[in-house]
Amino acid sequence: MKAQPHLLFALVLTLAAASPSMSGDPVPAPPAAGAVERRGMHADLKAEELVTGNLEELNGKYKLRVAAVTYDPGGFIGNHHHAGPGLRCVTSGTLTYVQEGVTSNYGPGDCFYESGNVDHHARNSGDEPVKLLNFQILPGEWQGSSAITVTAVP
Repeated sequence: MKAQPHLLFALVLTLAAASPSMSGDPVPAPPAAGAVERRGMHADLKAEELVTGNLEELNGKYKLRVAAVTYDPGGFIGNHHHAGPGLRCVTSGTLTYVQEGVTSNYGPGDCFYESGNVDHHARNSGDEPVKLLNFQILPGEWQGSSAITVTAVP
């Protein structure tokens, strides 16, 4: 999947003001592999671009990332946070998502927002794989393939 500049620009507009991780504080390192319990969940990084464009105050300070995520039947990820906010768009299957004690089910065509700083977990309770696109905004200097953290990012 090739990054589309108009999609990246729209995501920046949507998320720039909402991110608690965009305060200019130092960027935390990703947790050690396996720090968050997970089974049958696979992510494939599709694109990552440093923000450039008309919003000059954002240029070079943030990056946009999209990953294709698959939850096998019975797959899950335990409680976690993210280093930045993002939109999640389910393309197939039904994802059971729990945040602050509220359970939601998202199916094909559903998109939802994660602020990054709220504890949540997800699972596939169905018989077919759940596939989604995970769009996220991160500090420009963020390194590593994962932006999942065990605790909230200040």
